[in-house]
Formats: sequence, structure tokens, C-alpha cells
Amino acid sequence: MNRIVLAALVAAAGLSAAPAFAQSWYFGGGIGRGNLNVSGTDLNLPNASVGDSATTYTLRGGYRFSPNFALEAAYYDLGEYDFSGSLGSVGVAGTAKAKAFALNAVGIVPLSEAFDLYARIGYGSAELKANASAAGYVANDKDHQSGAFYGVGARWNINRNWGFFAEWTRADKIEVDAYIAGIDFRF
Repeated sequence: MNRIVLAALVAAAGLSAAPAFAQSWYFGGGIGRGNLNVSGTDLNLPNASVGDSATTYTLRGGYRFSPNFALEAAYYDLGEYDFSGSLGSVGVAGTAKAKAFALNAVGIVPLSEAFDLYARIGYGSAELKANASAAGYVANDKDHQSGAFYGVGARWNINRNWGFFAEWTRADKIEVDAYIAGIDFRF
């Protein structure tokens, strides 16, 4: 909850900043690692194990209204996670894949022309698709959840158009933390 409050405060600071406009559209993408914050007991499988780390990526685009505020739409592939366990004497194994679309308000604190800190808070729709097999039987299920997306990051502005970013983003409803680095282009 404290992370949500911090992200909201930075976003609010961006909204209330003086309008020294640096308007620009941007798009970008990044890749990193995702951590699923689910344990075997969350799956109701005795002695279950869950792979808690996977490759994640994001594609995003937005409009920077001022040096301190942007609105952004993003797609997140939050990774594919393996799980296994047992129901009685029957072994169960499978995978769960997470993805999400989100709209974010981004509060930006420029530290210099070359370096920004930012926080994002938004709302998104996530999908968790699971496939499991046990004793020759296969089951598939899909769950859609909507909820908060938030995070913090830093951007190094290589020049007027190109930037490099590193961030942490959290998808609350499906309990995935993503640590992503990437590039963005402003035009």
C-alpha cells in the first residue's frame, strides 16, 4: 500500500508542476525479469513448487504534456511460470502465463536535462492463462482481473529523442513484480 501512495504522490507532483511545456509523443519497449508472488500453498496443491521468475517485456506509448507529467498506454507480457505438485498420489504440472494492458499517469521529476525520475500509477486489465496436466488429463483456464498498476523508475535522456529507462512495475491483482530496462523514442 505504501508503494501506491508513493506513486500517487509523485504523479500528483507532476500534475501540479508549472507548465514549462516540453510536449512530445513517445513510444518504447523494454525487457526484464518478472517475479510471481504466489507460493505452492496459493495453488491448493500439497508440496507444490512454483517457478517464480520469468522473462517479461513491455511496449508502450504516450504523450508527455509537460516536463513533469505524461499519460501512457502500455502492454505488459508478464511472463510464463511453471508449477507442479500433487493431488493425493497424482502428480500435477503446468504453466501460467500473465499479460496485461494498462493506462498510466506518469509523474516525472527532471533532475537534469539528461536524467529523470518517475512514478506511474494506473489501471489495467490482466489475463492469467493456466494449462495443467495430471494422469493424462489436460485442463485449461483463463482468468481476467482488473486493478492497479504502479511503479517507479529512472530515465537517462541520451539526446533529445532517445532515452534509456530502468523501472520496477507492479501488477497488483495477478501479483507480478516486473524489473524492466529498455529504450524510448520521442518525436
